[in-house]
Amino acid sequence: MSHVTDCNDCDHSDKSKEFKLVQINGTWTRQGEDCGDSGRLSSARIFESSTANGLCWTVVSPIVFTYKIVQCENLLDPTNDTLLFGHVDNCKELKGHGKTIKRFIVIDETVHEVYGDKITAYLKARNVTYKMLPLPTTEENKSMQLVMKILEEVHKFGIDRRSEPILAIGGGVCLDIVGLAASLYRRRTPYIRVPTTLLAYIDASVGAKNGVNFANCKNKLGGYIPPAAAFLDRSFLATVPRRHISNGLAEMLKMALMKHRGLFEILETKGPDLLESKFQTQGETETANWAQAASESTRIAIETMLEELAPNLWEDDLDRLVDFGHLISPELEMVKFDYSIHFGHSPTCSPFKGLGS
Repeated sequence: MSHVTDCNDCDHSDKSKEFKLVQINGTWTRQGEDCGDSGRLSSARIFESSTANGLCWTVVSPIVFTYKIVQCENLLDPTNDTLLFGHVDNCKELKGHGKTIKRFIVIDETVHEVYGDKITAYLKARNVTYKMLPLPTTEENKSMQLVMKILEEVHKFGIDRRSEPILAIGGGVCLDIVGLAASLYRRRTPYIRVPTTLLAYIDASVGAKNGVNFANCKNKLGGYIPPAAAFLDRSFLATVPRRHISNGLAEMLKMALMKHRGLFEILETKGPDLLESKFQTQGETETANWAQAASESTRIAIETMLEELAPNLWEDDLDRLVDFGHLISPELEMVKFDYSIHFGHSPTCSPFKGLGS
């Protein structure tokens, strides 16, 4: 007796029956297309067809993710609600609960040395019950071991997986590691990204990807779970080493070369100023040499990145402009040199004098 099934037997062509899914009194039921909608209608569909061996059901269930990328200032000012409530649409309702606010924070240990006291002061001023976990989130430590460390500490602390998002504060490596940990904890726990480097500000914070290195391969393990929100405050860049600013500028240059003449011209004329000022404009007048360039260049970089990412969030199409140079760059980044090659530099090698120095 043959058990070979025709590969075309199970499809949702004209031969199959299509069913809608309707929730009535708390129970989902399938209904034919000719039935009226008397309850809550799902966007999912079930297609049923017959094969030589029985029935086949094909499920079509669109998955929609909604997340925010929010440019802000003074994120760590205790009067600013963004860090605690900026990820929700109705923050007044959440604030009016009367429930104790809990947050688990993973922070890069270098960032913690600079901003740990300020973050602690913010959380205490807002009466937040919190656990802050500083970790060495470097490329060398980007592994499942660090993910498991986060998960163990989250489990000990205890959070509500729907209303108490995990905060990730650091560069791209930190955001990637925390994103993977959050996606694994109870199958998906919301998390928030707070980038502290220019590259993370314009790249890692705006997409859906997360991951860690494995078998000496960059980001070999990971997934596509976007954050609930990313909060972008350029003031963090003031304490970033010059080379990390150059790294982010190189990534911006890549996007400019691929699709935006206006961004290219800003980098060509104002690149050295942006590098020296570290994109800081507070305290400067609106006529400052680089103030408008800092705002415009980061805005365009984020918008061009989102234009490419949003329609292809799960990378079904592997022909991606944002991955220009990625054929060789991941290998370069994993090689042990006397000096490190950073993510933004490896695909572009900073062809503009002043941007890569």
